[in-house]
Amino acid sequence: MTERFKLTSFMQNTLKNKAFIFLSTIIVLSGCKKVFDLPAEKDYMSTKLAYTTKNFTPILGRTTLYRGIFSADNSSFPMTFELLSPRFGDGRPALDLLKKQPTLVWISEYTGKETTLAEIEAKRKLEERPIVEVRSSGEIIVWNTATSALLPPRDSIIYPQDIRYFDIKVTNSGGTRIIKDLSIIPSRERPYSPDADINPFNGKPNTTRPFGGTLIRNFPTISGMVGESTNQPLTTNDANRGIVHMYIRKFSGGNGNSLRFKFLNRDSVAIDPAKFNETKWDQVVHGFNMQRTKEYVQYDVAYPIPLAAIPTRFTSGGIDGSGTEARVEFTYSRRGFGGFREVGILSQTFKIFEKGDWEIVFHFKRVNPKFQDE
Repeated sequence: MTERFKLTSFMQNTLKNKAFIFLSTIIVLSGCKKVFDLPAEKDYMSTKLAYTTKNFTPILGRTTLYRGIFSADNSSFPMTFELLSPRFGDGRPALDLLKKQPTLVWISEYTGKETTLAEIEAKRKLEERPIVEVRSSGEIIVWNTATSALLPPRDSIIYPQDIRYFDIKVTNSGGTRIIKDLSIIPSRERPYSPDADINPFNGKPNTTRPFGGTLIRNFPTISGMVGESTNQPLTTNDANRGIVHMYIRKFSGGNGNSLRFKFLNRDSVAIDPAKFNETKWDQVVHGFNMQRTKEYVQYDVAYPIPLAAIPTRFTSGGIDGSGTEARVEFTYSRRGFGGFREVGILSQTFKIFEKGDWEIVFHFKRVNPKFQDE
């Protein structure tokens, strides 16, 4: 009996221990569930986040991206940004800022190595975008679809009631802030650069200087050239500015995607491009289907030029440059006095923002360059 009692008592104790362990496990798991159910930590939203630039003066007809203008003050990303309450200075709605337009955007990376116009166009597509847009990083972009017809620009005098103001709402899971009274004061289209020959107030070619003085023209860079009749070096120093004028202008009869280069002598007669006998014509511009005549060299191109702000062999500084400007170079060599080889170079950086048929003309206004050997 004693042994049986001891065995029964042992079994009871064992069952009690198991029950205790089971109940303890339930309590622990129950406690863990409460820990797991704690609310997620919210993002941080600073009360001091701000736009360091609040006044924007884009030139219409070209895409302008404003970077580095938003200070998050250590607020947590991701954030959403929304343009609110577009208005004029006198309170009238300025809904043109929100107007959506078909806009060409990149869907694949542009490299500058594309071999056909079709290959370039396959990397872009039309999307409906507001002409003024705020990106997820706080950057502000004014698309090239913003024109004088959609967003009337300023004239020479800025009237406060004509300035467009807007607010931006910034949101993350930690809250919302509204940054007030940013402004846009647009200028008229200038479809190319350098644009010293365009009146900034009416967008038309200069016939007189807006504020008097000497009429401004665009001058390319030249080196190693001598005059046909003078045998003196052609330079672009202050005493000789105007030796060569550069014009960017439209021509008729193209296919809507043409870029043409022409050279004129002092009598406005075309210089045969073949005289620039050292020019690498396949590397002048990112263009295709080259046509070369005795009056010009023409390419099929995609606009704008350059297509993207990346360095390529067609941009200023080449693949090590900024990529923000296209650069062309026309070169020739001749045998000078003493049999020495002389190299003449005519070069120009430029941008063209508007699609069309454009020609860049280099006009030797005062002295013709000498191409023949001595």
